[in-house]
Amino acid sequence: MNDLYLDFNKKPGHGRKGWKRNHRRGSKKPLIIGLIILIIIAAAAAVGIHFFRQYRAQKAEEARQRALEKQIVDVTFPEGYSVDMMAKHLEDENIFKADDFIAAVKDTSKYTNSWIKDLPKKDGVKYQLEGFLYPDTYEIYRNADPEDLVQKMLDNFEQKYQALAKNYKGKRSMYDIVTIASIVEREAAVASERPTIAGVIENRLAKKMRLQMCPTVLYVTTDGMYDANKVYYKDLKVKSPYNTYRNSGLPVGAICNPGNESLSAAMNPQKNDYLYYHTDGNKKTHIFTKTYQEHQDTRIITDDKS
Repeated sequence: MNDLYLDFNKKPGHGRKGWKRNHRRGSKKPLIIGLIILIIIAAAAAVGIHFFRQYRAQKAEEARQRALEKQIVDVTFPEGYSVDMMAKHLEDENIFKADDFIAAVKDTSKYTNSWIKDLPKKDGVKYQLEGFLYPDTYEIYRNADPEDLVQKMLDNFEQKYQALAKNYKGKRSMYDIVTIASIVEREAAVASERPTIAGVIENRLAKKMRLQMCPTVLYVTTDGMYDANKVYYKDLKVKSPYNTYRNSGLPVGAICNPGNESLSAAMNPQKNDYLYYHTDGNKKTHIFTKTYQEHQDTRIITDDKS
């Protein structure tokens, strides 16, 4: 009967030592699996947090954009501001970058006003829309584009000009009227003198005299900023189609954006015999004269007073 007895403990690898060895080997598997699961869970959590943050940031930006769409800002341009002055003002007010506004002004194809295509295309014109961006206070959305503001300004000019032009009986083109009005705007500090200055411009043009008006020089030498108080003799020689000391007739285009009073003066210049004028000392008014000798004489008297 002994030969029928089987001792299972004697099988290879199934002794106590073998059992312990196998038990130790098998116990690492759950640990490794657990670590893998933890890593996967941690990675998934990190991805989830990342996407959640992205989603939250996206929603916050959408909310900000909706708020901007409803936020309205006011911007005011005084009469006599040039395109460059307007651009700087917009940047100073943190509304648009100056370069973005200037780029919008230069691209005339974006605007719906039919008269734009009829504006003369002259060599040397800095901005074709200079003079046609009506100075006023405008309400725009904070997230508006510069083109939106330019369109508003052009529409405003069109409305104001058409109202004035109903009674205009002269022969000058809108372009020339705006150019003359821009000179009047920069020359006159007193409203009552605007028609008088417009009359001097017409008188000098009729006599084929050069206008010789300082703002047409300053427009060039200050790059449209008018931040210089004096014009020096060397400035009078600057080569530019805007410089009316070197060139006959009107400058090649407007030198600023005039308001209603200057536009009206250009359409209704005063009938007078004046050919010259200069400032009355430190006052804002001018002394108007008919002859060059009178012009010189009154300058001497004014200089003596000051």
